[in-house]
Amino acid sequence: MTQEQLAYIVDRAPRTIMYNENDGQHPSLNTFYQMVTMFNISVDQYFYPSKNKGSECRKRIDAMLGSLDEKELKIVEATIQAMKAAKETEDA
Repeated sequence: MTQEQLAYIVDRAPRTIMYNENDGQHPSLNTFYQMVTMFNISVDQYFYPSKNKGSECRKRIDAMLGSLDEKELKIVEATIQAMKAAKETEDA
């Protein structure tokens, strides 16, 4: 998505989007809300930086888990349990 397309969607000038992206200026709360909901971004890392010291891989996995339904989460849970059981068997 280009800066121009995003600017049109969130009703801002393309230059404003450029400043937010390149110069690190903070968007208004409304614009911030529109963008994080549009792109399904977790805001915890912005509001609670001290709680988000995990690895980048863990953060990506957590973001992906947020998009799964209950049935898909049960499959992921069973897979993790199987991996842990296999590791315990290896270590024994």
